[in-house]
Amino acid sequence: MTDAGASAVLSTLLTRPFHNPIEVFQARMPAEIRTARASDVDDLAAIEKAVFSGDRISRRSFRQLIERETAEMLVAENGGRIAGYAVVLFRKGSGVARLYSIATGPLSGGLGIGRMLLKRAEEAAFEHNRMMLRLEVREDNSRAIRIYEQSGYRKIGREPGYYEDGATALRYEKTLRGDIPVATRVPFYQQTCDFTCGPCCLMMAMANFDPGFLPDPVMEVRLWRESTTVFMMSGPGGCEPFGLAVAGHESGLSAEIYVSFHGALFLQSVRSQDKRRVMELAQVDFRRRAERYGIPVNYRPFAIDDIRTAIAEGKLVLVLISGFLMFGKKVPHWVLAIGDDGDHILIHDPWVEDERQETILDAANIPVPYGIFMNMAQFGRDGLRAAIILGKRDRQ
Repeated sequence: MTDAGASAVLSTLLTRPFHNPIEVFQARMPAEIRTARASDVDDLAAIEKAVFSGDRISRRSFRQLIERETAEMLVAENGGRIAGYAVVLFRKGSGVARLYSIATGPLSGGLGIGRMLLKRAEEAAFEHNRMMLRLEVREDNSRAIRIYEQSGYRKIGREPGYYEDGATALRYEKTLRGDIPVATRVPFYQQTCDFTCGPCCLMMAMANFDPGFLPDPVMEVRLWRESTTVFMMSGPGGCEPFGLAVAGHESGLSAEIYVSFHGALFLQSVRSQDKRRVMELAQVDFRRRAERYGIPVNYRPFAIDDIRTAIAEGKLVLVLISGFLMFGKKVPHWVLAIGDDGDHILIHDPWVEDERQETILDAANIPVPYGIFMNMAQFGRDGLRAAIILGKRDRQ
């Protein structure tokens, strides 16, 4: 992944002098910021090669970014030449945009093109109704860091070994709407298996209420085994609310379940009678254990006020959503509601889609407007709503 702050440093590099007065005059003309076209790919690849020694965006990736619905590829054109670019990524259903990469060419130093691109990237994020813009920058890129901080960005994290050469990345964000930056102390954990979103949310809650607990892949799979509905047949199974609540209780959390209807869940698309039987028996076991532990169950769809009240009481909420709105897949998916700013529910989504150039910045502490949150927080033709309110359990 390209260092989003590199333009501020490398834009000052000149690989050759201007050849004539016309070229000098053109370089000093104000640059035009526009949306990239397919015909720009050669120039973009040339800038990438001149500016970056590693973590380069390929020609193919440039083409995909230009065509991609959830990306905006901006270029600065100066005197008929592409002088720089910026790429902004937009995750569906999220209130956050990410500055994936920004760079200016070696002939564009001192013209302020990097700052122009940064400003236009912020405007693009604002126009997409994003609350904030996030980015990563190399820790040793002091000039870029200074420019970002002067532009209103604040440091929110640090990621050792992030770049290809082992360099550390600093994570920054800027609030574009409202005056109060969105912050959280709830640790984030990225799932390492396709089917462990629920257990990963449980681990984030466990780490929040017990600072001594450190999530890891071993516990991730263990919690999945303890809360999944399928142990054999056609591959790994998902986790349903009773199983997750029981696993949370047994791990020291308090749990309260909201589920919109009685009976076994996630059976609509299961054609195998053997698989249905296993899933139903697993869910009967979870319900019996939940009753034995005294876990409260509300057989009704939760409302936004249920989520807001729980968060106001210092609790976290594991919420079932449909993955379609966020990443285009009609699959059940669990996220962790961690905050409420009066207009948005803030979530940690353990799924980071590496194939779409996502990082933790795209998935952690995402502000989701109330309406969008409630729209995505249902699954299947029956509109199943399910949530588990989690807190710290007092052990007697």
